[in-house]
Amino acid sequence: MGDDREMAWFCAYTPLEILEAAGWKPVRSTGDPASLEAADAVLHPAMCPYIRACLAQAAGKGGPHHAFFVNSCDGMRRLHDAWKDIFPGSFVYLMDLPRRTDERGRRFLAREYARLLEALASLRGGEVTAGELERACAAGEERRLSYLQAAEGLAGARRLRLAQAFQSRCEAETPRGRQAVGSDGGVPVVLTGNLLNPEGLVEVLDRAGARAVWLDLCNGDRAFSSSTRAEGGDLEGLLLSLAGRYLERHPCARMSDGGRRYDMLLERVRSTNARGVIYASLKFCDSYLYDFPRLQEKLRREGIPCLRLESDYADGHAGQLLTRVEAFLEMIS
Repeated sequence: MGDDREMAWFCAYTPLEILEAAGWKPVRSTGDPASLEAADAVLHPAMCPYIRACLAQAAGKGGPHHAFFVNSCDGMRRLHDAWKDIFPGSFVYLMDLPRRTDERGRRFLAREYARLLEALASLRGGEVTAGELERACAAGEERRLSYLQAAEGLAGARRLRLAQAFQSRCEAETPRGRQAVGSDGGVPVVLTGNLLNPEGLVEVLDRAGARAVWLDLCNGDRAFSSSTRAEGGDLEGLLLSLAGRYLERHPCARMSDGGRRYDMLLERVRSTNARGVIYASLKFCDSYLYDFPRLQEKLRREGIPCLRLESDYADGHAGQLLTRVEAFLEMIS
């Protein structure tokens, strides 16, 4: 395993506190949108462009390629399979994720956490203690609150870059909200979807005059939408508590509690005084293709305007969407 303690991760449901308690440094992989076609020799081109971008970036880098995967969709499973085949000398782990967020789902996820701890303990030659996990959870909660404070007043691409920096544990290098320029102007909207490139479509929204005040994205505010402070005394209780914390956050469209997802999104629209919702998701994502008609109908009944956009993650076409975005913003402003 060498001295390299970095571990790539890809999904907002990754239990970062467990990895950190075991001595790892989890780093959020954003991939290389400019070279995602380099992965086509291994992954089908009609597959999630984020997944292809992550594999393309990793293949071009030397050194260990330790990685943690969540079994959240078929594309992520395929990435795990390809990663394990290409980097056989690295620690590559796949964790199952329930679709339910009730008590049964919470207990299922806690058992997955326990299985992960066993694998990590075998790697380092010693068990992870309850104290280590409790300290990692407290540090995670402090980091979450620091992000929310730093992100105050930020919107759009600036806010998304900050969220990614905090998830990659390099927040000290990122400007805070008070230093942002021009974050007060624009039409307030809530941006929802799976995962977007801050240098692509999100910047187009900024240029069009949108002010995306809440980023309900996997690499945006969703990762900071619930506490990570676990309680329970012993290790089993802490794992159960942590599982509940992760399942409480703004849910991904692949989860079964769509009603809660829509209600939480509506509450964000109201609390931020947003004028509408922009639904922007990656190509080839079945979960979000199925999710959009239901959310659209919910927003229509509430009288909230909605615009749907699609991203190929590289977003070379994003400028072509400028007219549509400007027309939508003019309608709701």
